[in-house]
Amino acid sequence: MKFSRLPLSAAISLATLLSLTTVTAVAQTAESADANAPEKQLKAVKVTADALEGDVTEGTGSYTAGATKTATGLNLSIRETPQAVTVITRDRMEDQGLQSISEVLDQAVGVNFNGTSALGSDGIAFYARGFEIKNFQIDGTPRPPGIYGFSETTTDMALYDRVEIVRGSNGLMSGAGSPAASINLVRKRPTVDNQVSITAQVGSDDHYRVEADASGALTDNVRARLVATYQDSDSFVDRANITKKLVYGIVEADLTDNTLLTLGAEYQDFRNTGASRGGLPLFYADGSHTDFSRSTNSGANWSDFQHQTTRIFASVEHFFNNDWSIKLEGEQSRPDYDETIGYLYTSGFDPATSAGANMLSSRWAGDLEQKIISLSASGPFTLFGREHQLMAGLSHSTAEDSGDTYPGWWAGPAYWAPISNVWNFFDTGDYPKPDLGPDGYRYGGRIKQDSAYLATRLKPADAVSVILGTRVTDWKETEWDTYSGNKSSKTLTSETGVITPYAGIVIDFGKQYSLYASYADIFEAQSSEDLNGNRLPPLEGVNYEVGIKGEFNDGRLNASAAVFRIEQDNLAVAIPGAPLNPHGQAPYRAESGTVSQGFELEVAGELSKGWQVGGGYAHAKPKDSEGEPLLTEISKDNFKLFSTYKLSGDWQALTLGGNLRWQGKSYSEGSGPNGEDYNRDAITLVDLMAKYAVTENLSLTLNANNIFDKEYYSGFNYSSGTYGSPRSLMLTARYKL
Repeated sequence: MKFSRLPLSAAISLATLLSLTTVTAVAQTAESADANAPEKQLKAVKVTADALEGDVTEGTGSYTAGATKTATGLNLSIRETPQAVTVITRDRMEDQGLQSISEVLDQAVGVNFNGTSALGSDGIAFYARGFEIKNFQIDGTPRPPGIYGFSETTTDMALYDRVEIVRGSNGLMSGAGSPAASINLVRKRPTVDNQVSITAQVGSDDHYRVEADASGALTDNVRARLVATYQDSDSFVDRANITKKLVYGIVEADLTDNTLLTLGAEYQDFRNTGASRGGLPLFYADGSHTDFSRSTNSGANWSDFQHQTTRIFASVEHFFNNDWSIKLEGEQSRPDYDETIGYLYTSGFDPATSAGANMLSSRWAGDLEQKIISLSASGPFTLFGREHQLMAGLSHSTAEDSGDTYPGWWAGPAYWAPISNVWNFFDTGDYPKPDLGPDGYRYGGRIKQDSAYLATRLKPADAVSVILGTRVTDWKETEWDTYSGNKSSKTLTSETGVITPYAGIVIDFGKQYSLYASYADIFEAQSSEDLNGNRLPPLEGVNYEVGIKGEFNDGRLNASAAVFRIEQDNLAVAIPGAPLNPHGQAPYRAESGTVSQGFELEVAGELSKGWQVGGGYAHAKPKDSEGEPLLTEISKDNFKLFSTYKLSGDWQALTLGGNLRWQGKSYSEGSGPNGEDYNRDAITLVDLMAKYAVTENLSLTLNANNIFDKEYYSGFNYSSGTYGSPRSLMLTARYKL
């Protein structure tokens, strides 16, 4: 599919004119409003146990949300949104003990985890509807998918109120991205009422974690919140250890009765030492399957993955008296990473002689920076005697990375060397560390994205909503290096006036049900390279979806069923067994004419008083242009269901819960040393949970995961696999004032 092109300057002029005209009209309307009407007070977030009208989930006790913006930018309930939406709420994260975004996504309906290496490396990936998820947002602000190091896979969840997951294309709000899903992490905000919580955890594999969260009013017009965490955890894998630190602060100030200023900062530090970038070999040299202990570590003891992120953000939002608002916001993010890599790699080694097993070594490091500024306006308008909604905005972002380059397995035998005794290496992790100092060269890259976007929700009838939107994007990616002795640069991708349309319709029948259909275009500038080291052309395609949604118990329970079809060109498909390209990367080919079809069923919220549930079933089957299956190592079917029940009467202090996860078979063709297939059986995992309110302020929660101690690979590729966690226990004490 080819996209229409429109000069962005014209699009920006049009959107600016529309925004200014709208704001002018709003201001005039506000001025002409009844002079005796009370002034509109800013609605600072106030958490109450029975309110699901807003989008904040903290303190509601619910596993669903009252509203989301991630799909369209419009403040809509889940039933009003014409796409599949999952919300992992604050209470659910606390009940399940979910502390990282990777753990959260592993519980989400329709999302498949495929971790082929340790957390903190580049081998962590999530899939939805048959394709890899690359779109991450924080408070609706997109992260650049094209630069390594901006990934959110190590993010700690202590500072977030909820995670909103929109499955399917989200180009309207992201500008560029895959048709898999968009993940929006929404930060906690200050509360009006003073509240303090202190959390301590202890668990299997020497897991220790402390967390403090304080929020409240500093003055009548100023509110603040501060969150801090520290975690130290060993692993069921020998020699591996994770430490995490986080500090987050946010302040909201009412500049006037109708103007809100927000300032915030965040620092996260993640380190995974002794872990491996690769998994364990799936085959021996004769083609037979390996059977290693789950504690086996294929990483050198000097292997180390470090990630740090510092962010500052600010916004000014003005609310008019007729429910319109205008918002200016900006953010500067400065992640950096330093990964010292040493791991065993083989397509099949001889267990007697160790022949065929090699140590791959390298170091990857980079300093990154992202700057984003956006202006948006939203609110209702009247046309033909009916009220409708409108949202328009402009955004500008730049994302840059730079750093020294280091030698690696593409640089010679010192970095791709045979391992003389595999079994001793597995036991000790001992292996001479090669020289991983800078090689004297530097590299860098830059992505610049400018967008104008517009969405409206039209109400031609009480029972009908039509949502129309479009985004116009300029995208340019450049890179530079000093390999030639001089600084040389080139443009990798340049796209001007990419139009990403969106259309959806929602038809209500009765007071609780809605039918919906939506259409969205797909555009993504890719970072994958071919055999010659050239970038693959942008991913392009369309996303179709139809479904039915139900809303029950005054919005405290949502249920949905969806059917989708995705058509796209230039999908990056790995080339098994191919040599590394000149940049030392695994090569990909661009597959056109790919199709993915499937369905999803989901339920989330309160079934009855005290009974919460979240989960569902998803099926997705991607195929190439010849009808052959793609990404066969990703299960095409998965089922997830977590539920808790708060007892009553004499047992009202006790809440019991359980979690069931199942995923179907998956396989990799021709992945063995002699062309053997690898097949993974279906996986069933069961978790249990119990929470006891010792006092009004103190609760104890016990999570027992994988209680039947199922042994399985949580992720694998054509040569190696990574074990999922064995049975584990975690005890959490939470004190709230």
